[in-house]
Amino acid sequence: MRTVLKKILTAMRGGVNELGEAVVDGQGNRILEQELRDAEQELKQAKQELAALMAESASLARQIRVEQDSASKREQDASKALAAGQEELAREVAERIVGHERRAGELTQTRELLQQRISGLKERVQRAEKQLADYRRELQVVKTNERVLRTTAQIDTNINSNQSSLSTAKETLERIRDRQAREEDRQTASATLEKELTGADLDEKLKAAGIDSEQDAVNDVLARLKGNQAQ
Repeated sequence: MRTVLKKILTAMRGGVNELGEAVVDGQGNRILEQELRDAEQELKQAKQELAALMAESASLARQIRVEQDSASKREQDASKALAAGQEELAREVAERIVGHERRAGELTQTRELLQQRISGLKERVQRAEKQLADYRRELQVVKTNERVLRTTAQIDTNINSNQSSLSTAKETLERIRDRQAREEDRQTASATLEKELTGADLDEKLKAAGIDSEQDAVNDVLARLKGNQAQ
């Protein structure tokens, strides 16, 4: 009993999978279009994030320049203090210089790491854009092929089938020709019957055999008239 139930459940799972695959296959183009739209949205968000990181890098560059400029200015101050014999003051300024240089170094290190990440992200965005463009072109090809297949199927179903307008037109034409042929047969039979009833058919047969009583009578009259003129 347990084996039978297991087989039934397996068959049900198989049916569900087949149904799911059929739905996916039937809506393939629509699913692909939605996936590409989702990918475009994700790519747009990635570009926005990349732009924000590039802005952060530019901000770090400005901070580094500020620290470097401050250190340079303090170096001049320290030199002036030393020239004035103010050793203690020069030491204090030197401590400020150390602070500026340390912060500039830390900011530079942070910016270098950020620049590496930005470069990697740019490459990823470029690859994604190229791949997305390729998929868009593939989608266009797929949709065109799908349209061709659908049109071909419509022709096979609606035009070449026994129920198509073209097929029924052919049947109508054949019925018209058959009706006309029957009418021609009826008229021919009617004419033949009329000839038989009036004896016209026999006259035709005599004429065909060179026996024409009407023509003979005419010839007799002409012969008589010619005889009278000779007398």
